[in-house]
Amino acid sequence: MISEREAAKYPFLNDAVTLVETLGLTLEDLMDPGHTKVLDRAERRVAQAIINGEATSELGDTITELLSFPVGNMFITAMGEQFLFRRYALSEAVRAQGLLKDETEERLAKIARLEFGWTLRLVDESLDGRLYRFELLFKDYLRNAAGFREPEWKIVNRLMREGYVLLTRREASRLLQEEIQRRIADLVSRRRQISLPGPLGAKVESLKKFFDENRSRLTGEDLPSELMTEAFPPCIRHAFEGLMAGKRLSHMERFGLTSFLINVGMDIDEIVNLFVSVTDFDEQFTRYQIEHIAGLRGSRTKYTPPTCSTFKTHSVCYNPERLCQHIKHPLSYYRIKVRDIQREQGPESGDEAPNTQAAK
Repeated sequence: MISEREAAKYPFLNDAVTLVETLGLTLEDLMDPGHTKVLDRAERRVAQAIINGEATSELGDTITELLSFPVGNMFITAMGEQFLFRRYALSEAVRAQGLLKDETEERLAKIARLEFGWTLRLVDESLDGRLYRFELLFKDYLRNAAGFREPEWKIVNRLMREGYVLLTRREASRLLQEEIQRRIADLVSRRRQISLPGPLGAKVESLKKFFDENRSRLTGEDLPSELMTEAFPPCIRHAFEGLMAGKRLSHMERFGLTSFLINVGMDIDEIVNLFVSVTDFDEQFTRYQIEHIAGLRGSRTKYTPPTCSTFKTHSVCYNPERLCQHIKHPLSYYRIKVRDIQREQGPESGDEAPNTQAAK
């Protein structure tokens, strides 16, 4: 039988689901004050999926971590947002991959075989400077790598032997992430949507409000059709002007600027051209990175810019203005600034000013 800690790490495993079922918890049980920590953790899991697209692991209290997963699934179903079904499944799958990377090859192989039916063999071979630890049957590889856009995942670029594809540890855990994401999406989507009572319903309403406040940032709604550089927040403007001057940006500045420009509607080719003046410019590599951030490669996840607090942590919050004191995200600043500019220009300025209050 699976240990409580293993079940908390990987609550989507069949044995973990069985363990939860043996506890026999009902909705009435969950409304008891003794389960407040479970509800709070489940709420955090969903909120992390909404805002970051990646749930954290909180293994200090294994039973709370374990139980919060099915409760989080229940919250997501009750919210009834198809967009969140996919985002939550991805968030939990990314969390799981982070843990899988630290497992032994034997443990990875066991999960792959027993849970997902992989035909997998352990190997220990160093070829072309890469250490391969697994051989995966061709059909199992294709099922999980078919959606990847990166050249390294194309079957013509893979080392194969007798119908098996060689994999590194990192690659095996990445393919497992795809399996996990599908399983969690299935767990959530096949649940029947119900109205939850008491504190459960209160959590759902709180999460609905939180999602509505962040909806436009996540889905790209309420942005003007024309890019307005004069509405850029100071941090983005600093990075943008630095790039135009040929300055080499830090990783956080590059990611923040690129994800911001993608989310406000700049064309991929235009963004690539911005990097031409950088001394180490490599068009193929730059385009690959930008398309990955745009969700055109890999997991198809479109990334949003980091929050203001993350920018501050990485020392890329430059010359904050008065408005910066009242917002938590660069896109929130942009929407508010766009609204103010369009209001000053009058009703004939183009697009109707967007409603930006939900992004604060």
